[in-house]
Amino acid sequence: MSNRLITGNKEFRSYLQSLTERKVPMLGLDIEGEFNLHVYGERLCLIQVYDGSESSAIDPVGIDVPLLQEFFEDRSTLKIMYDSLSDQSLLFKTMQIRIHSILDLKPAVDLLEYEKRDLGSVLGKSLGITIEKKARFQQYNWTTRPLAADAVEYALGDVEHLFRLKDHLLAELAEKALLDVYLHKNLMVQNKAPDVDRRPRLFRSGQFRGLSPKSKTLFEQLYEIRDTYAREVDLPPDMLIPKQQLFQLAAGTLAPAELRPNRRVPSAVRARIIVDIEACLG
Repeated sequence: MSNRLITGNKEFRSYLQSLTERKVPMLGLDIEGEFNLHVYGERLCLIQVYDGSESSAIDPVGIDVPLLQEFFEDRSTLKIMYDSLSDQSLLFKTMQIRIHSILDLKPAVDLLEYEKRDLGSVLGKSLGITIEKKARFQQYNWTTRPLAADAVEYALGDVEHLFRLKDHLLAELAEKALLDVYLHKNLMVQNKAPDVDRRPRLFRSGQFRGLSPKSKTLFEQLYEIRDTYAREVDLPPDMLIPKQQLFQLAAGTLAPAELRPNRRVPSAVRARIIVDIEACLG
């Protein structure tokens, strides 16, 4: 099984042309993204594809959005994925791209009532495959360029088994007369609108609901201050003000001068944040 890294518009166009010429009907697909862990916001960082014989890692940095859209929205190629909702949301939120023709295997695992339903556990139970999960790649900074070769190999590890996993799960579903139910649930996954308009999780938490009306208003203002500066310095908002400290500020149990932003936050920005928070709190 060969692997390769595809970069830039020219290489990606050539790859798409190769898929067309070889009439590849089906792909295993996964992506790696950044979710406010190392930098600000959400970003598509790597696309992993297996075509039945070759694994390819596609670096989306430097590839035009219309080309990426052509790939993801092509209805003629079935895309085998696992738990695709977060990937769909990321692509739509950041690029207005929809993934078409998905075969999502997660609803199959739900119907079969596997005890552990993360992909690694499912591969182990279904196929006896153990994917080496190197701890440092669990929180790897996928925005780093160039990407480390072993990081790319790690990212390709799961997608290479999706073809076999599909066959195994479909056979299990057929044996238990659940195939029709699964096909319907898979269509529901594809037809579900990407979840991009929900309020941030902090505003849906019990801790937020427990604030007084005045403190809720302050929290919303403090959240916007934090978000504005996080975007400016391109750092995760929690590096500027941890969420627990946001609640403490809003509730009046923490003074702005007690804030200790991460050392990656420039000192001048730290000072401006404190001034703005003091003005907000009055």
